[in-house]
Amino acid sequence: MLEIGRKNRFDFSLFFAALALWIIGLALIYSATHIHESGPLAGVARTQAIWIAMGVLIILAMVSIPTRIYYALAYPMYALSLLLLLYVIFSGVGIKGAARWISFGGVKVQPSEFAKVGLLFALARYLSKHSVSLTRITSFIVPGLLILVPFALVLQQPDLGTALVFCAMALPMFYWAGMSLLEVFFLISPGISIVLSAIPLILAYGQAETLGVVGAIPWGLFFLILIAVFYVVRPPIFVIIGALIANVLSATMTTVLWNSFLKDYQKKRIISFIDPQMDPFGSGYQVIQSKVAIGSGHVFGKGYLQGTQTRLSYLPEQHTDFIFSVLGEQFGLLGCALVVFLFLFLLMRGFLATQHIRNRFTNLIIVGSVSILAFHIFVNIAMTLGMMPVTGLPLPFLSYGGSFTLTVAVFVGLLLNAQVGDQEF
Repeated sequence: MLEIGRKNRFDFSLFFAALALWIIGLALIYSATHIHESGPLAGVARTQAIWIAMGVLIILAMVSIPTRIYYALAYPMYALSLLLLLYVIFSGVGIKGAARWISFGGVKVQPSEFAKVGLLFALARYLSKHSVSLTRITSFIVPGLLILVPFALVLQQPDLGTALVFCAMALPMFYWAGMSLLEVFFLISPGISIVLSAIPLILAYGQAETLGVVGAIPWGLFFLILIAVFYVVRPPIFVIIGALIANVLSATMTTVLWNSFLKDYQKKRIISFIDPQMDPFGSGYQVIQSKVAIGSGHVFGKGYLQGTQTRLSYLPEQHTDFIFSVLGEQFGLLGCALVVFLFLFLLMRGFLATQHIRNRFTNLIIVGSVSILAFHIFVNIAMTLGMMPVTGLPLPFLSYGGSFTLTVAVFVGLLLNAQVGDQEF
């Protein structure tokens, strides 16, 4: 087992935590699909077992590859991922209205998953030689373009959830590459304005206009706090002006999109996140069934293969996006707590490796890998609990999916490689 502070030791605890999560996920996938003797869900668990076996082989292979090879291949891998994303746009396989897959000999792969790896390597290599700061706005030109191109291509599929993963990965890497926490706050403030400015629009939809006025208070308070922070820390004037303009434009854009572009059914889909009962048989159905499944498990769960929601297939996508709901119904609060503990252990074990690794490229790889996994875990679990909108992001290790399983294996392999690889390059 790896001792923190020592180098060149395979971290068996991290490896076995990942393996345990995969085994739990495989059992949950079987429980969610075993009643289907025919159709597209027949044999899903067997297929997932094959993907997991391939994932373990990928981990072992990646651990044995010198880190300098990853550094040398960073930009070529990024370019290859862009070519695959372009191929999807013109010749991708469409499923449920979204063209996100490429078919090779009957096997479908999702290039947007591998684009996460390509962008991770490209950003890590560039930021390993260049620091970024809002005081030097030109320092964001190259990393901004590196993110923007795959972001735009994935949005074209469309796949907003995966596109947001790129941003979630980049922010911690920017911080590791020299940005202060205040600069990170300024950078994400337009996103906060988008969320807060949507509150009055949501409250006013089909309600009294006074509710919309009250709902505008949070964004107003946030804007005043932003001004107060500028007054206290006194950043360069162009940072202040840029951030203020970006926040005002973000809030304005939200209003324009809501009033002029979104259809009524799209508005209801957004509102159903806050009140699923508004459309219980439409956009709110998944969240309602998910909360029923998790809540019915209580503390100890109903038992393996005994979940009513699962056996009767009331919960859509229960073997993929809503696999955590299957866990909650069958194993209850204790089962969910165990899985969350394993997630936290794996993430912390990976991140703690940065304490004794001095290679900047390797540390950025670790930060990016942990950030991607953490974002998936947080958003997926919050989504199943009705705390975030349904985005379609799968849960690492537990959700069914070949491309995603292999991508998760790559991240685990990178975390392990960072601790055993030669960092002198």
